[in-house]
Amino acid sequence: MALFGRQTPRDQQKAADYALWVQQRNPLAIGSMVLGVFSLIEFGVLLVFGVAGIVLGVIALRQLSVVDANVPEAKTRGHRLAWGGIVLSAISLVIASVLYLMRGRT
Repeated sequence: MALFGRQTPRDQQKAADYALWVQQRNPLAIGSMVLGVFSLIEFGVLLVFGVAGIVLGVIALRQLSVVDANVPEAKTRGHRLAWGGIVLSAISLVIASVLYLMRGRT
């Protein structure tokens, strides 16, 4: 999708490749990574993003570990995204706990 001007075949190929990449990943794993990044950006101050990122990551890993041969369109990729979301969310919660403890001392 060209921002200015006409689309080139290269732009269309990039869009098709990106759409295929997203279709092959578990949506909960993608959500876990997004929430982990949001949580880290705001240093875990809103605990909801961190906790939700961990929960979505764990659910995604459970779904990815169960591969059903009867469902050919099962999304079998996204382990790294899920683990990344869990790790980023956990780091942000640790940062939040340190910030809350430092605030209590002053």
